[in-house]
Amino acid sequence: MGTYVRTQAIDHAIGERGSISLKVTSGDVRARAIAGRDVHLRATFEIKASSDAEADRIFEAIKLRVRHGDGRLTVEEHEGEASLGSVIGRIFGGIGHAGLTVEAEIPAAASLNLTAISSEMEVNGFRGEQRYRTVSGDLLLSELGGSVDLETVSGDATIRADAPIGLKVQAVSGDVTVTGPVLKNLQANTVSGDIELEGALAADGDYRVETVSGDLVFRLVGDATFEVRGLSTDVNSELDHRLEGHADRRRLIVGSGGPLVVFSSMSGDVDVRRPRRISATPTAAQSPAPVHSARDAESQLDVLRALERGEIDVDEATHRLEGGD
Repeated sequence: MGTYVRTQAIDHAIGERGSISLKVTSGDVRARAIAGRDVHLRATFEIKASSDAEADRIFEAIKLRVRHGDGRLTVEEHEGEASLGSVIGRIFGGIGHAGLTVEAEIPAAASLNLTAISSEMEVNGFRGEQRYRTVSGDLLLSELGGSVDLETVSGDATIRADAPIGLKVQAVSGDVTVTGPVLKNLQANTVSGDIELEGALAADGDYRVETVSGDLVFRLVGDATFEVRGLSTDVNSELDHRLEGHADRRRLIVGSGGPLVVFSSMSGDVDVRRPRRISATPTAAQSPAPVHSARDAESQLDVLRALERGEIDVDEATHRLEGGD
């Protein structure tokens, strides 16, 4: 029995802000953002079969199903919930095996709905509304912005944003790590998974985290107030802070206070730490350089000439150069 490779190409124009839904149940997914209006998707099948003819028959049976319309595209494995292995087994009596890899190029501002079961998912560069569902697979999202709705079961999720991001998370037995310059809002619910966040909080954002036994680690940029609800919950901070309230309802105030983060848990802990990947203060490269107009330069030159002619003294020249009348 040999291995035969078959490729399915799917190209469709959805527009810059169209929608795409992709669901796979036994293959890995790699998606990246591109400029333009078109989706380019390539599904590669590695099929175990006894001949080219048998590989062709299997390929025809397991090709991804495609539905499309104006501004939208839906792609999913055969019969939705059925995996490649179950389809092959049903049609060919257990003979044959296929592996699937999906690579997709999608407009950066498109609306995404990606679902993967028993699969790994890597996504890069999107800015629109995004929804991700994973079961028994890890998820890596990088260079993101916009709005992210994430559900994960028995898999870890890593999110690396390079623009402000809004986040909604539901996790079961999986850890979630989020790094970004600004969290616009956060609603997170976990059972036993931990949540680690790093970044600053928007002044008008809504931030709520609920866990059963999962911990919250927040590498905070700036100030914040943490309202902690839980009888068996420990609260710690390596940043300057003060702690108020009683055992079941405490407030951890970091710096001068700020956006409110509400944390509720049965036995999870809260740990506020210094940022590790994001600078806590603007660097010299991030600080805006002073801007001097040509008129400013001419005024300063007039002051120096007046000083040279003896019309004003040094103190008066200094006063004018510093912005005085």
